[in-house]
Amino acid sequence: MTGTRGPLPKPSALKVLEGNPGKRALNLSDGLNPRIEIPSAPKHLGIEARKEWKRVTPILEELGLISGLDRAALGLYCQAVGRLSELETAFNGLVDVHVSKGKLYAEAVYAASYAITPNGFAQQSVIVQLLKSHREQVNRYLMHFGMSPAARARVQPSNYVQTTLPGMEPAPQQAAASGFARFSLV
Repeated sequence: MTGTRGPLPKPSALKVLEGNPGKRALNLSDGLNPRIEIPSAPKHLGIEARKEWKRVTPILEELGLISGLDRAALGLYCQAVGRLSELETAFNGLVDVHVSKGKLYAEAVYAASYAITPNGFAQQSVIVQLLKSHREQVNRYLMHFGMSPAARARVQPSNYVQTTLPGMEPAPQQAAASGFARFSLV
């Protein structure tokens, strides 16, 4: 987890008000506050992923942590949660098969978790490897939306207020271009 240590960065607007004490170039585009809205769910989401979308989007909207820009990232998170749920269900099914054959629960979990190679070594099964990687994916996505206890302190809700800095006037509105002037790059 790189890039999340230390104090939160100071907003650029506050640095300008203080006279830019560090004398470093300021990123005046930070602090973007998009409109809070729930984007439409991607069509490719599976059943479990759609359930997660319906569960989490109202919460994120209420907290001001979601906008139309977040559709792809939230889709990735929901798809990862859906796949993780499906993998957990499949793993539990394997354990149930071993239990139905008369094994104790702990032995059944071990049998579902490991396979014995031709050389006699225990090797972690593919489903356990997939479970691990999907758990890590879900955890990373949780951080992006502030949905874990550690990440909540680092996210800022959108208030849909675009900050203005002292001495910066808004760009003048120009008349709509006509003809080929519509295609100019100015």
